Amino acid sequence: MELSIAFALGLTGSLHCVGMCGPLMLAMGAGNGLRSALAYQTGRIGVYLLLGALLGSLGLGMQLWNAQSTVALVSGGLLVAFAVLRLDPGKLLARQPWFARFQLRLRGVAATFAAQGGLRAKLVLGACNGLLPCGLVYLAVIAAANAGSPAKGAAFMLAFGLGTLPLLLGSLFLGRRIVRLGPDRLAAFTPYVIGLAGLLLLWRGWTAYLPNDFYNFQQLAFPPMCH
Repeated sequence: MELSIAFALGLTGSLHCVGMCGPLMLAMGAGNGLRSALAYQTGRIGVYLLLGALLGSLGLGMQLWNAQSTVALVSGGLLVAFAVLRLDPGKLLARQPWFARFQLRLRGVAATFAAQGGLRAKLVLGACNGLLPCGLVYLAVIAAANAGSPAKGAAFMLAFGLGTLPLLLGSLFLGRRIVRLGPDRLAAFTPYVIGLAGLLLLWRGWTAYLPNDFYNFQQLAFPPMCH
């Protein structure tokens, strides 16, 4: 999966992050200086790296099992469906009881560290933020599952996380003034980027079947003959 797609997904979808995570970051004190902001963002993107490596391992396993083409077709179809129907996988997952229990414990941990000071607390709070329900992150994770290795999966999610940084950091230090820069225009491109990522995965999954099919066609069209 192209890293440019991951970065574009993070950049165009970061307006959603500003609306959902911006107030949360301010409430947790992530904007109290550059060091605090960087520690918070490091924790958040660090979680993305771990998720990418984990899902990249899944992709590697599917590749060794010769099922990666199927995974690409299924995940590509999901991304296209989410883009066309404007669905939020985060809302779908939030309805699951086990996920609700996990989020409740996660918020308890976040509340404990929010009362503390120091860069370590900001790092943990950022990590907790990375695990909060976010449809945009889940869409990126679906794409990262097709990376084919832990390193490539982590790289995909790193590019995604870096794409979210400009508007998130801008919201911390510029506040409402960042709205004047026109970031809302980026949100209109998010479904197109998601759809493009889905189409690329569908193409990857489809072409994985082509060599054998093409070989069989060659055998039928041009049967071996004795000379």
